[in-house]
Amino acid sequence: MKRCLLGVVFMLLVGLLVSCASIPVAEIVAGDNESLIVVQRTKNYVGSAIPIEVLINGRVVASLGSGGVTRFTVPNGQHTIKIQGKFGLTGKDTQEREMSFEAFFQQITFTMGIDGASGGLNLVKTNQSVLAGREQQYANRNPATAGTGVEGALARAAKDVFKNVPARSRIAIVYITAQDRSQTDYIAGELEVIWVNEGYIIIDRSQLDRIRREQNFQMSGEVDDNTAVSIGKIIGANIIVTGRVDGEGNLRRLRLRALNTQTAQVVGAASERL
Repeated sequence: MKRCLLGVVFMLLVGLLVSCASIPVAEIVAGDNESLIVVQRTKNYVGSAIPIEVLINGRVVASLGSGGVTRFTVPNGQHTIKIQGKFGLTGKDTQEREMSFEAFFQQITFTMGIDGASGGLNLVKTNQSVLAGREQQYANRNPATAGTGVEGALARAAKDVFKNVPARSRIAIVYITAQDRSQTDYIAGELEVIWVNEGYIIIDRSQLDRIRREQNFQMSGEVDDNTAVSIGKIIGANIIVTGRVDGEGNLRRLRLRALNTQTAQVVGAASERL
């Protein structure tokens, strides 16, 4: 009798384990007005035991160890991602990196980790693509499909300035000057979205700011071509982009220039009425 009972219990446990193993892992699916964000931490031995927190718009969404990955959704629009961890001998010295990004019906992947050389945090946007099945929704708001207005002008300028620039080139927007910072950020952000979806690799602007601080370059506004090319070389860009919005009212124009960092030659230019 006991053997029978033990056999029954054993079979029940085996059945439970098999059934649990067969339960599929739930996929994160973006809703009708959402984008999917993937954050992955690189595998390394430096600080592998130190968790790195991931924050979106100031809210902690995950804490990742070495090799960890998290997926979550965000509403379409502008967001801020920040990573932070406590380092140092006392474990109380907080380091952080922050980046703004725009998401519309897309999957965006960020890679983060601890730099083996400096021991500091790094955060890079490594991929950005339209969610499967959302192509039409994306096209309805994508600046690259807009024919009129500011978005149309940006789309045309973005295309014209890179006519002779091969895809997968590493691009750095060194500066774009406009009447105010919000307009500058808007133009740079829209250009990044267009170029990323055209297959170009965009170097995050926070890295440019870091290089400018370390090398004592001017922190804002226009710089001469030689300085712009120098910044591009240090950051590892093949092409650097500079631009300005000039004129007033209905006569405002966006002017963009693309320079090759190896030859310092202008390889593209665009001028569009905004």
